[in-house]
Amino acid sequence: MTSNEEARPFGTMTTAAPEDTQGDDMKSRQEQEEKLILTAWQSMSSALQQHSLCKDSRPPGPTQSFLAKQRQSTQARRVLSPQLQPR
Repeated sequence: MTSNEEARPFGTMTTAAPEDTQGDDMKSRQEQEEKLILTAWQSMSSALQQHSLCKDSRPPGPTQSFLAKQRQSTQARRVLSPQLQPR
């Protein structure tokens, strides 16, 4: 055994021809897996985007500022619990 062969891992000690076909098969399989992962990622992103668009679709109207939203939530709490209203 030469020093070159000793440096290689155990599983790679094969002849050149089968190694090339195994490498090609492995490479094509990895490419196929990458394509499938990419396709799944794109379809999931698209579905989430459509879901968010449907969820955010509101009837047209004036947009509210942060302060206006806070006032609404405070008023809603006061209506629900009469104890919080000033006497």
